[in-house]
Amino acid sequence: MTEETTQTPLPAKAEVVIIGGGIVGTSIAYHLTKRGVNDVVLLERQQLTCGTTWHAAGLVSMLWPTPTLTNLAKYSHELYASLEEETGQATGYARIGSLSIARSEERLEELKRTASMAKVFGVDSEMIDNERLAELYPGINTDGVVGTLYIEKDGQTNPIDTTMALAKGAKMGGANIREKTKVTDIIVEDGKAVGVKTDAGEIRADQVILCGGMWSRDIAAKIGVDLPLYACEHYYVVTDEMESMSKRPVLRDFDKGVYFKEDAGKLLVGWFEHNAKGLPMSRIQEDFCFDQFPCEMDHIEEYLMRGMETMPDFGEAGIRTWFNGPESFTSDNLHLLGPTPEVDNFFVACGLNSKGIGAGGGLGKLMADWIIDGYPSGDITECDVRRHHPVQRTQSYVEQRIPEALGHTYAMHWPFYQYHTARDIQHSPLHHELAEAGACFGEVGGYERANWFARNGAKAEYEYSYKRQNWFDFYRDEHLATRESVGMYDISSFGKFEVVGKDAMATLQRLSCADIDVPEGKLVYTQWLNERGGIEADLTIARMGAERFWVTTGIGSFNRDWWHLKRNLLGESQLTDVSQQFACLSVQGPNARKVLEKITETDLSADGFIFSTGRYAQMAGAEVWLQRISYVGELGWEIMVPAADAAKVYHAIHQAGAEYELCNVGLHALNSLRLEKGFRHWGHDIASEDNLIQAGLGFTAKPDASDFIGREAFMAQKAAGLPDRRLVQFKLNDPEPLLYHNEPILMDGNVVGYLTSGMYGHSVGGAIGMGYVNAPNLTADALAAAKFEIEVALEPVSATASLRGLYDPKGERMKM
Repeated sequence: MTEETTQTPLPAKAEVVIIGGGIVGTSIAYHLTKRGVNDVVLLERQQLTCGTTWHAAGLVSMLWPTPTLTNLAKYSHELYASLEEETGQATGYARIGSLSIARSEERLEELKRTASMAKVFGVDSEMIDNERLAELYPGINTDGVVGTLYIEKDGQTNPIDTTMALAKGAKMGGANIREKTKVTDIIVEDGKAVGVKTDAGEIRADQVILCGGMWSRDIAAKIGVDLPLYACEHYYVVTDEMESMSKRPVLRDFDKGVYFKEDAGKLLVGWFEHNAKGLPMSRIQEDFCFDQFPCEMDHIEEYLMRGMETMPDFGEAGIRTWFNGPESFTSDNLHLLGPTPEVDNFFVACGLNSKGIGAGGGLGKLMADWIIDGYPSGDITECDVRRHHPVQRTQSYVEQRIPEALGHTYAMHWPFYQYHTARDIQHSPLHHELAEAGACFGEVGGYERANWFARNGAKAEYEYSYKRQNWFDFYRDEHLATRESVGMYDISSFGKFEVVGKDAMATLQRLSCADIDVPEGKLVYTQWLNERGGIEADLTIARMGAERFWVTTGIGSFNRDWWHLKRNLLGESQLTDVSQQFACLSVQGPNARKVLEKITETDLSADGFIFSTGRYAQMAGAEVWLQRISYVGELGWEIMVPAADAAKVYHAIHQAGAEYELCNVGLHALNSLRLEKGFRHWGHDIASEDNLIQAGLGFTAKPDASDFIGREAFMAQKAAGLPDRRLVQFKLNDPEPLLYHNEPILMDGNVVGYLTSGMYGHSVGGAIGMGYVNAPNLTADALAAAKFEIEVALEPVSATASLRGLYDPKGERMKM
């Protein structure tokens, strides 16, 4: 930027103020101006790109581990290819291709599954042999390589030049970009961000967007927003010029943790080390600008040697640049995007996890659309800034977990993988009892949950594989026990919110598509919609008194649902989080009634305790809230018990169930049981970009009962008739392959969608899943007439499709 620009007085007011001049901030500014918002001020504390962007490797991949990230990257390619012509600023963008090599059969399967997912997004890829690999990458040592994924249209770009092109395009559209202007505070009035304070004065704004990279956590914390973000050291080296180094694809050797990029006749070699080094902000100087840290040879020598093993010429070349710079990461390697729930009109776009250049173009468009339209132009559920539980935003959590998450970038992305750090933070009141019973715990939202139970002297530890893992038989027994006799699982992790007061019902009626004005003791399964009819939440509400309700939701959407409910409270209604005060046990299966009748005097008969109702009862000497409901499709009850009484009730149920061989059941079996029934899971099968009609949940809405949020959109969707996108259940006809999620759905040979969930259906004899099929006139007859396949690691597998649950489709068993 010119000296004249930096000396121009700050405007008193702007429509949008963006904090941070890296790839993301400039991309958002550029895309805002493209949408006609030209009153944009971008503030950079030092110089554009000087935090992390300038030292990025500049990889622009077509394919990422998730659908959301893949969509962002795909658009980035399209944008970067046209920027130079539009702005006159060179970007260095080139499509040079990429190679990802596998050194084990398990890694090869992972790459093949990635290649299958690529088809969903129209990304061309191919698996190649070592002869072809050596042709594409001369000098590579192919010893130990068992296969390679080649994506011909992958690219790279110059991070500084690309950012400058975006900045220039933004200025051409009217944006005001100011360097050497440090934001010192966000101005908040009545819970809204209304501007910023800088070392050059104040600017009032309608919207404030934080794109401050590793500084974002400290900036946001000043106004009570905790972003789970932490910086780590990130290394690479650049060789002297190498005669053998001509234009060639990016090379990733995942199993060695290293990557190679040709850089103007030199070779850039970088890595994601398994023991990444965290970088507290106390080590970042106030005037940090294009700075770096010393390279610790003891820390990186292992990866230098690995690089030489893969590329022997690298070992013969001199090294011109030793680089160690800061980069910010999140605890799950996914971005932090969107409006913060704590402060209105305050957006964040940070936590790029070494994907900033590749995602930057698409991310800028998505955020600009969100700011202007009030919603994102695509599904961002997995990157939503609201996704983390409060314990995941604490300093101790991010300092422990995030270096491990960085190290996991190139590690195997095993199904059901569990991190090792930042564990044992939140426990169920029954944690000790579950551990004694052989529970193998997994963590979701910082909460330890029993995923499966080891038996017969086995260790309660995961042995990872893409095939049947060591717990497969244990979880099969848990699944079948629930179907054939009785099982018990702990769902104490569920969020439990109490809403009380004169306007409690009005609040919940306004939020819920179902009718909440029901008799006391009635349970209501409902969704909360947005104005577009998209599904913002999927939960159960119990009316426990005239002015008292309990809202129960999953741990994964705890924070999101809490803030959505809190910001929509009406009049005289109060909200309390009672999650930690109560344990919750679910007893399910055809013998559930016989077991519970032994330890309670309340009438549990089919007529005396009808499905979808609840009441207070005495059980094993404790007062509990007992509700008849099922997420597995069997006769059963959920028992909300005060935390202090949880162990006593747990043991009493086990004693009563011994006659029926009551089985401890983990959350993996719960997932397979619910999938057999076709029960949806928010965040996977349904989210804010899906509507009730597409998801087969139109029956929950009662538009005549109340004027709920999203009612008009729902009515329009319903009136439009059969949608061109429907959620469908699938079962593989071959009992051997396994499904997880993201596998392509083929209809008559054409890719028509992908699975949003997958597991093994032990009661139906094969792997099962569900996913949206994009096809017109998708009736039950059309499904029966079509040929469906699910592609598993590039192999199409014949599948049976159904619009109804594969197990007990009429739902008769849970109402016995």
